[in-house]
Amino acid sequence: MRPVSRALDRLLRGLGIATDVARASAIDAWPAAAAAVLGADAAGTRAIGVDGATIVVAVPTPAWASEIRLRSAELVARIETLAPGSGIRAIRSIPSSRSRSS
Repeated sequence: MRPVSRALDRLLRGLGIATDVARASAIDAWPAAAAAVLGADAAGTRAIGVDGATIVVAVPTPAWASEIRLRSAELVARIETLAPGSGIRAIRSIPSSRSRSS
């Protein structure tokens, strides 16, 4: 199985999209990273995109934006663990467009 993995890695690099694929995996890693660092209540946040080396996260309240800003180093480290090679170095919080319950 490793030869297939290596071949896929070479193909992605050859196409110049390996970094884009790795950054997209950071979006998938957000729920686990957020839960590990911030707890179960972090389920109210969601990664919605990547802008360069910054993951964009929708948050339900300004308090969540502050918490993410305070714990950003831990979150970025956890994302790198879960999505190696993503190159995520920062987190930007934006207000969630979902209706707020409670």
